[in-house]
Amino acid sequence: MIFYILPMVFPLFASIICLSRKYFLSEAVSLLSSVFSITASLYILFLKPVSEGFLYIDGFSKIMLTIISVIYLTTVLFSATYLKHVKKPLLSKSTYYLFLNLFVFSMLFSVSLNNLGLIWIGIEATTITSALLVAIDNDEASLESSWRYIIIVSTGLIMSLVGVMLIYASMHTLEITKLFTVNPVHHKLLAIGAALTIAGFSTKAGIFPMHTWLPDVHGRSIAPVSAIFSSVLLPTALFGTYRIIEITNLNNIRIFALSLGVFTVVFAGIFIVSQKFYKRMFAYSSMENMGMILIGLSINNKYAMLGAIVLIVSHAFAKSSAFYTTGNILSVYKTRNINDVKDLVRILPFGAYSFILSALAVTGAPPFGTFLGELFIIYAVYLKFGIMLAIIILIFLSAAFFSVNYKVSKMSFAVAPDAQRQKNDAMSSIVPIINTVLAFLVIFTIGFINNILTAGMLK
Repeated sequence: MIFYILPMVFPLFASIICLSRKYFLSEAVSLLSSVFSITASLYILFLKPVSEGFLYIDGFSKIMLTIISVIYLTTVLFSATYLKHVKKPLLSKSTYYLFLNLFVFSMLFSVSLNNLGLIWIGIEATTITSALLVAIDNDEASLESSWRYIIIVSTGLIMSLVGVMLIYASMHTLEITKLFTVNPVHHKLLAIGAALTIAGFSTKAGIFPMHTWLPDVHGRSIAPVSAIFSSVLLPTALFGTYRIIEITNLNNIRIFALSLGVFTVVFAGIFIVSQKFYKRMFAYSSMENMGMILIGLSINNKYAMLGAIVLIVSHAFAKSSAFYTTGNILSVYKTRNINDVKDLVRILPFGAYSFILSALAVTGAPPFGTFLGELFIIYAVYLKFGIMLAIIILIFLSAAFFSVNYKVSKMSFAVAPDAQRQKNDAMSSIVPIINTVLAFLVIFTIGFINNILTAGMLK
């Protein structure tokens, strides 16, 4: 049993050491903690699933533990060089690492539990531990976005708390292993509770219509915070949503979740086209990806489920790379406006190519894993609901694809007079490239991912 809790123990231990308020010690222990968390998560991939006591770790949990740990490491590495660009930080560097470690702990905690109430506590804890990270820039806009994040997300989580209570009232238990076998006392109460819980968790995932906090947070928070929010926080919230769908297994609840996903893809595609700020553009791209993932999780089909997980993994690497690169761009250009950024290929050549490739990856271009993930989901939609819904989803995915890549190309290749090459810290350039490469390599792990999902372990 001890091996299963190791991924979350390391960041918790690191956060305690960060209380020493010694910057270099906090940075070093956070780095070590992330390495140990990855090692433990990879080891768990080869262990059998567990459902004992407060732990419930199946194939989905194993994959979530792994990608959270990997993004944890890359965020610590990128933060080590990026924090110097924060001129008047709200938090000291040691306090920043304290909250970062607690934030990661709360996500790892949320995907490992055998109790819906504890999952709710874990997802709520991600709000508490991350709110100050959003406001670290310490200006009016970042403080306002942090406040809006707290208000909107907490409203959603109150909704999900009521839903969890209704599920308990109808099933007389919140243990996941028991919920699979217990017959509900009140079927309608279960359905209402499930719908409220899905709506509440979906708020944290940036799902329409409770998505309005997401572009503000991504638009104003620093690059490493935007990266870890988009790549693993949003999927952690969808993990909670999937547990509800899986437990209730009601057709109406699946349709409700699917509808939220479709509306999210549609409206994200519309919002992306009109965006003038590159960080907000990628925020709406995250919203679109979460909508596709929710569609995949809501369809009771092996292609849909596999597509959703492949999309989660590849999106985590690609979107973190995109947001890391936006941090490098902001540090040089001092603007968030797309039209004010030109000639990236000459000014930040490594950043430009990483930016172009990560934009292609997050919008579902082949041969990145996002392409195959979205292809599996659309195929599942076609099998379940016919060609019309599949075409509608494809239209808005295409709108997002062409809009994002046109704007990124314009930023990269539009000629700027007197452009001079800028030198970035090696780590700031290398980390986005590594994550972009990982987003590509996902296509070679699809069989491995399918094995983990279907068997829960490697045979």
